[in-house]
Amino acid sequence: MSLRHIKLARLAKEKQERSMEEVLKDLLTQELGNHTPMTDDSWISSLYLDTATPAAIDKFLKDSGEYENGRWTRIPETLRTLSKLNESLCKVVNSILDRFLPSRSDTSRVAVYAHAHQFKAEVIEGSQYYCSPDVVVKASGPSFSLPKGSSLGFSNIATCFNTRWDNEAEEYSRHLAYFTACAKHMFTQQPNRLFLRFLVITESRANLFHIDRSGAQYTPLFKIHDDPHMFVRLILGLSSVDERTLGLDDSIKWIVDADGQTRHGTVKTMGADNTIVTYELVAGEDPFVRTTLCGRGTVCWTARNAEGEKVIVKDYWSSGGRTPEFELLDEARDVRGVCQMVSYEANRFHTKDLRGSMKDSETAMFQNRTAARIVMKVYGLSIECFSSVQEVLAALRDAIAAHKSLLGRNIIHRDISPNNILLGTAGAQPGERGILIDLGIALRSNGPGAQNRADPRIGTRMFQALIILNTVKLEEDEISAYDFLDDLEAFFWVFAYLICVYRADGQPAPKSPFQAYPSSWQDSDPVEAHSAKYCFISLPGVAGKARRSMDEGWRFACADLFVDFRKYVCKLAEEKEELAFGEGDREFATEHSLPNRFAPLLEDVDKHYAYILGLFDRALRMVEAGQAESTSAGQADISPPSCPPSASGPLAVSVNKSPVTLSREVISSSSIGYLSTAATSSTTPTDPPSLPASLNQSRGSKRQSGEAELENSPTDVKRRCV
Repeated sequence: MSLRHIKLARLAKEKQERSMEEVLKDLLTQELGNHTPMTDDSWISSLYLDTATPAAIDKFLKDSGEYENGRWTRIPETLRTLSKLNESLCKVVNSILDRFLPSRSDTSRVAVYAHAHQFKAEVIEGSQYYCSPDVVVKASGPSFSLPKGSSLGFSNIATCFNTRWDNEAEEYSRHLAYFTACAKHMFTQQPNRLFLRFLVITESRANLFHIDRSGAQYTPLFKIHDDPHMFVRLILGLSSVDERTLGLDDSIKWIVDADGQTRHGTVKTMGADNTIVTYELVAGEDPFVRTTLCGRGTVCWTARNAEGEKVIVKDYWSSGGRTPEFELLDEARDVRGVCQMVSYEANRFHTKDLRGSMKDSETAMFQNRTAARIVMKVYGLSIECFSSVQEVLAALRDAIAAHKSLLGRNIIHRDISPNNILLGTAGAQPGERGILIDLGIALRSNGPGAQNRADPRIGTRMFQALIILNTVKLEEDEISAYDFLDDLEAFFWVFAYLICVYRADGQPAPKSPFQAYPSSWQDSDPVEAHSAKYCFISLPGVAGKARRSMDEGWRFACADLFVDFRKYVCKLAEEKEELAFGEGDREFATEHSLPNRFAPLLEDVDKHYAYILGLFDRALRMVEAGQAESTSAGQADISPPSCPPSASGPLAVSVNKSPVTLSREVISSSSIGYLSTAATSSTTPTDPPSLPASLNQSRGSKRQSGEAELENSPTDVKRRCV
């Protein structure tokens, strides 16, 4: 066993042996960072004032029997077990809901002791542990559906309460960590969620936790017996039958079937002529949901317009200072091979309006996010759903050509990954056989310097360029802008990933050391990921091993492509690292610009693209020639080397796909289609631009990661491969 495999095995064992507290602490740090602010006292007092009048609450306290002599009668002063508090709390909450909530046949709310009612617990990410709240408010209505195989789960609760002993009430980080685990499942299973709020309740105190796409905050504790009005209002607000009050986007509505499932629905948005347009959600096609809490929170819905044509409705949250995706898509209109926008709706919500006031020092750290909705045309499935060598090569070739066209409009994608490359529609012409989607973190190549700085926290780790990963070894003012060569290198990593983990017919490749390579490229530590990737593109033995190990269906047309593409990006990577870390004159960022260390490499744009597109065109010609040779009547019985025999052609086998396993399962997630059109003339690889080789430099990491748009792996595949 190699040292790398020993290390991975050791890390896996350590991961299994971690306590639940350690797992939750790591999850909290990963999702929400190391600091969560407390609000001031005024915010919680201002919430849900319209849920019940003071007079109505006074009447309830007086005649319900729930509150006497200055305390809630069902909640004992001295607790023997928390289960007793859970049971008592359910009765108090249901008494409040029965009194104040309107009675509706299609909507209900009831407090349930989760552990006594077979709540469908869910796995805490990255562990063997499960999360299940103490008390939940079971909900029915347009935004809730029964979980599969159960009557109660994260898909049909309005909120949850965790109970604690009073001496644990101020363990805020511990409470928030558990709510973080719950929130990930609620945002995923209730995809029209805008924000979530929870309560921690002891025998005498309580406080509120709020989570949205900018992060989290929590309120000071208050005494539930001394302030019964606030307690009642919080219960009513967190259990409201008004979906907007509850934190749900009510522009998306489902019709719930008799079996409790939401199979039909509509989404309303602004049309191109600024009128409200209603789209019908496509039955049976679940939305794609980005699973991270902070950040874009992308949700993509498949819908149909009035003419029955499919569209994609994309909801996302963007941070201030970044060019909105709809502006970039507007600039990319009519660019072939790039998703095309139908309409957009800006400034739908702001996280700053959803949360409480903070101290001045906390406000300075807060990053507001703004919700937007984009309607886009539909294209094919993810490139991972290919069924032949010709299909995947054509898709990559046209996506690269589209990338060049985008660059011509001063746009750099910055997140090249299999998730963001779609196959063209059936019968697509050259230039439209591969579609680039998702300009959510794209940038203008001529934009403000600070926004364009290379950052390993932005993008998809597995496919990031080597120099991006190595910026952690530089001071901030030494880091150059992200450039188009970083995306071109990412295309190589996508190609290498596909030939490592799939056979040429699109089926998962058998487990082997070659198939396992990509698992090391997604290491959460940029330095470790850089080391693994540099070995892959620089060690002499890898090229020969790849030729021998790749599926034989790849080998005929793709072995030379792999070797030449790999050699090219290796030279680029080494030259960039020499310019960044070499002994030459150091250049630093100024107030208005970033260091321009890579200018010599960036000058001949056309030559870079011509060489890479030429490699793909050569490979495509080999595939086409091989197909023609194998099907032409009267030809000698000679097949191209390594082509599997097939009556219909050696490289055109249609398949049903299954998830591919790396170090963990790569899930083929919800099916959706995006949008577009990219062609240039067929090319032949010219000599690559001169790139002198250099040695990889090494320094210690000087910067820590903060909040980011990083995708750890291609686990959220945006199309179900069927």
